[in-house]
Amino acid sequence: MFNVTRLDKEPESLSKNKHYNNEEVVSALKRMFVGKCYLCERGEIQDAEVEHFDPQASGGGRLDWKNLYYSCSRCNSLKSSTHTDLLDCTDPSIDVFRKIRLVMTPSPNDDILVTPTDKTPCMKTKNTIVLLNLCYNSTGTALRGVSREALIEQIYGYMLAFMQARMLLRTPSTGKRIKLDAKETIEAMIDVKHPFSAFWRWQYLHDSFLTEHCPELKSGF
Repeated sequence: MFNVTRLDKEPESLSKNKHYNNEEVVSALKRMFVGKCYLCERGEIQDAEVEHFDPQASGGGRLDWKNLYYSCSRCNSLKSSTHTDLLDCTDPSIDVFRKIRLVMTPSPNDDILVTPTDKTPCMKTKNTIVLLNLCYNSTGTALRGVSREALIEQIYGYMLAFMQARMLLRTPSTGKRIKLDAKETIEAMIDVKHPFSAFWRWQYLHDSFLTEHCPELKSGF
């Protein structure tokens, strides 16, 4: 997950038109969430939806600006009204990235690992881990199996790009210019604007070679 700074001023059309999914609201949410689903971090979403963080069925405000989040249809469907009391990525007092570790396994057929970083995680962290496990790994229906495959292929492709850049940095025969390009690739991937940035940040933090030879990259998070 990644932290988001919510715009204080809500779109005027939200109160005027009484629709939470009008063009102005969706555009504002897309900018605020840097075009990514707030749960799985997929970017360039073709099936974007406005998600109610606190479900309407549980009393969450239908037109409450602070309750509207940018999501892909897969994550919105999986969260539904069932999953509540989650880590809030718009809460500036919580570093949601550091609460949950995400690891893409070497084989795309294996489940993505979603684990807490605290020995005694709070209930919100536990609840969020349960949901993220579903978002990344659920194949409960045929369609969810298809959407999961597409999601994993995207993550897997980026992982290969990250590892290729790392190997270029580690190979003694790599030229200075190519090494600079490789470092810039990793720098771009750990930026919050990049799809699945939490994965690449954890990949970097748990790589002793990168943290030793490119320590300046950590300053971004």
